[in-house]
Amino acid sequence: MSFMIQFFEQLIEWNYFFSHDYGIAIAMITLEVRLLLLPLNIRQRKQISRQQEISKKVESIRMQYKNNKEKQEKELAKFYQENGMGISGCITSLIQIPIMICLYNSIRHITAIECGTIVLPWVSSLLVRDQTFILPMATLGVQMLQYLYPRLHMFSSLKHPKQSGSTMVSLLIANSFFVFMIPAGIGLYYFVSGLFLFLEQFLYDWLCVRKLKSSKD
Repeated sequence: MSFMIQFFEQLIEWNYFFSHDYGIAIAMITLEVRLLLLPLNIRQRKQISRQQEISKKVESIRMQYKNNKEKQEKELAKFYQENGMGISGCITSLIQIPIMICLYNSIRHITAIECGTIVLPWVSSLLVRDQTFILPMATLGVQMLQYLYPRLHMFSSLKHPKQSGSTMVSLLIANSFFVFMIPAGIGLYYFVSGLFLFLEQFLYDWLCVRKLKSSKD
């Protein structure tokens, strides 16, 4: 892990060499890592969609043979054998965890340097919290978009599971305690990372909607 942290720190320094601004360097390294992880994220989303379809089919089989347990078990066993219930989706997620942890720690080490950034001109140093709360509020806004956009009518055909209002509020409140307390340098990482993930998911779902419409036509 320490080797990977040092590797990311060196990448940040290279980005700083070109940008001469640690705020820009943090944003650049965050985007670079997210772009490298993009194929894994797309694969994971495809696996999640497939898992949802499998779950629907399993529920359909259970309802169809609810009065015949023996037949139900045979049909379920046959379905699992034909479709497979692997753990590749979990593995894809687990691969990303140490990478993002190392990136977070490398940024935390770099932001120990007393300096400001043109990206956040109202913040005196990346070491201090954003006293204006602009960056924390923007970060929470991006997180809220991730919860809200699946409710749009244009994405209704995807049948995404929608979180309840109380769950969404609880998550935002829990996150707010964190984002309002962290230094601006770490907050910048969370904002850029969250914005990238939102745009990635939005575009992926938009392409899925277009694919569904074209298949119906």
